[in-house]
Amino acid sequence: MAAASAVASSSSSPALEPHPDLSPVFSSPSAASSSSSSSRDEGARGVSCEGGGGDDVFDLDAPWVAAAEAESRLEEAVTAAAAARVGLCCTEEKGKGKGEEEEDEIRDNRQRQEDELMALEAIYSDDLAVFGKKGGLRYFEIYIHYDLNDGAEVCAKLSSANEKNPKDGRCCVGIEGHGDEPEDFSYTCNFEYLPPLVLTCLLPLSYPSKEPPYFTVTVKWMDGPNVSQLCKMLDTIWAELPGQEVVYRWVESLRNSSRSYLWFDGKITLGPDTPMQKGDNRAISRSLSLESVIPSMLSYSSKKRYQAFLEDLHMCMICLSQSKGSNFIRLPCQHLFCVKCLGTLCRMHVKEGSVFQLVCPDTKCNASIPPYVLKRLLTEDEFERWDRLTLEKALDSMSDVVYCPRCVISCLEDEDNNAQCPKCSFFFCSFYKEPCHPRRQCLTPEEKLQRWQASGRMSEREVAQEILNIKALYNDVRLCPKCRMAISKTAGCNKMVCGNCGQFFCFRCGKAIKGYDHFRECKLFAPRDISAWERQMEEQYGNHVRLSLRPVGGTIRCPKCRERNFKDDEKYIFCWACRANYCTMCRREVQDKRGHFGSPECVGLEDF
Repeated sequence: MAAASAVASSSSSPALEPHPDLSPVFSSPSAASSSSSSSRDEGARGVSCEGGGGDDVFDLDAPWVAAAEAESRLEEAVTAAAAARVGLCCTEEKGKGKGEEEEDEIRDNRQRQEDELMALEAIYSDDLAVFGKKGGLRYFEIYIHYDLNDGAEVCAKLSSANEKNPKDGRCCVGIEGHGDEPEDFSYTCNFEYLPPLVLTCLLPLSYPSKEPPYFTVTVKWMDGPNVSQLCKMLDTIWAELPGQEVVYRWVESLRNSSRSYLWFDGKITLGPDTPMQKGDNRAISRSLSLESVIPSMLSYSSKKRYQAFLEDLHMCMICLSQSKGSNFIRLPCQHLFCVKCLGTLCRMHVKEGSVFQLVCPDTKCNASIPPYVLKRLLTEDEFERWDRLTLEKALDSMSDVVYCPRCVISCLEDEDNNAQCPKCSFFFCSFYKEPCHPRRQCLTPEEKLQRWQASGRMSEREVAQEILNIKALYNDVRLCPKCRMAISKTAGCNKMVCGNCGQFFCFRCGKAIKGYDHFRECKLFAPRDISAWERQMEEQYGNHVRLSLRPVGGTIRCPKCRERNFKDDEKYIFCWACRANYCTMCRREVQDKRGHFGSPECVGLEDF
């Protein structure tokens, strides 16, 4: 039997989002024959972040189809119908020319069946699985999926026998008292996707002129009485439209009306588990306990939601481009970014060594990018570098971890700042990386330099210069308040960011900060350390500005006797009391006004 694959949503490259495997609760012996020849993994496959790999197919509907059971029941129906037809032919006497009429009728039925099947393929496309012919009869399945945008609330009634002996405790979560007796319980959960309803049809030669299609309705999660009601609904439709093609009407009725047989008071109620009662043979319903079915339904809904994510379009908030979900990565914080942008960001931080800044790029989120995402985005060498840097940064951030000055191996120091290397057994002072000195204080940098000078290893001039360098270094260095990394400031404002962990802090007081609110108390910019000449130039320039702001024709005071004088020039002042000229910039008495204003003598360059 040449079989097409059942409904299966395929994706070119699944996005990076792990989810649990779907355990096949319902066995289907003919599922292998109804699927394509390529091997398929029922669980989630390895995820590709770089695109490509169009062979990954999540055949989630296969465990819910029960194709073998539907096939066996249809064979029983065909056998029973054939026996009834033979008995009828034996009791009736064929008239002359009746065989030719039946052949014409069968020929007409086959053409009508072929036309109907072509119409169904055009309408339902991927939801239709055609299996060719079985015993000369056309045989196919149509899937009806329940995609609930607003979700559906399923209430599973658990019997007291199942509740008293739970296997794994899952049924104890969300269980409420239900009914008057305390032994009755119900488990309520929400679903966005429900497993499909499968309509399996076998078209007899007398369809549609005389007989309806042989059919089964398979809903492996629904209770038997509800599925039997759906079968009766299809019988009613055929009774209203005898001699007409009804498969399309059946499918649309199941799509639109099947929910009315399930939804009561806004929820679906399943159970409790009861002994199997004989119902309609065409109804294939739930045969396992709710303890097994509900977890499989939850897994199905989760994976269908993941498939919808792969097929939908999303926008990357870094490059603002739209693409399918197969080209995206959804981080545990639920933020989405395209593989290209997030991969570039991760490689940049690993290359620069800022591995503590490998967090979600969203401005309001600081969730770390998990290692399994990094392993997919980075090359093997880059991932090894990230692993090594992460360990080193973590050790550096620990206050009691130091490194051996001989073999650079991490060691643990004690409360006296002493440590012993596990490799070379060197026992050293962790503060100055020298041999341990019990009961003696550590030398300050100045004392250490003075000892070097006394031993002749350094000259006096070199010691003085080294002391100045150390003071300048300590003056321009602060420790990060988070990871204790030494940060040097060369220019700019007092808002600093640690290149190791990304922490913002104030360089003036060393406190961790966020934004600029902290600088209402601290100064954002440190006062400049200007030289005497720069200070004099600023003072002179300020005097000139203040004097120049007063308009010509006003009065200004003499810089010597403080008498008020008439201002008739921008550059010089003539005092009527002192009978002398003064420069408005340097405020000196000027004998010859030609070329003095702004000269080296005026600005004070001759003194330096």
